Amino acid sequence: MNKIKRWWTSVSGRLTLLADGGTQVEDTTASELCRMLQRCPVCGGGFENHDYAHFAVTVFTDEKRGRVKEFFEACEDRRWEEARRFQEFDPKRDAIVAYALRCATNRLALVIERNPVEVYEPDRVIACDALDETSGRRLERFIAQNNWRRLNWT
Repeated sequence: MNKIKRWWTSVSGRLTLLADGGTQVEDTTASELCRMLQRCPVCGGGFENHDYAHFAVTVFTDEKRGRVKEFFEACEDRRWEEARRFQEFDPKRDAIVAYALRCATNRLALVIERNPVEVYEPDRVIACDALDETSGRRLERFIAQNNWRRLNWT
């Protein structure tokens, strides 16, 4: 079951039936980020014309405590190239996931969430920081343009 949850989260989609009989894909990651944050950490408003991008991930276990500390330090110190190298994932373990959130003002925020492996335990934001313009521009350089996805509150 946990493998299915991780796969489901990774594809970030849920089919929704439309009134005309068609379907659309709902981005569940975007919906969860909006649910957890409630409002944009940069502008304080809603999420219209806001985007997000998955940036980094690491496994969160007692055995990996040192690695998790390195991950947090790289993010906190704005060492984006180093933080971006964290691409560790294990479908049987909790994860710490970093997202860049781009406000409609074009400023960025860093959002770090705990993504538990247990299906019934909700994801939880553990850090959220509006970045100054310089840090935001540096972070944005490490994210390919096609990796940005629209935030949508549904």
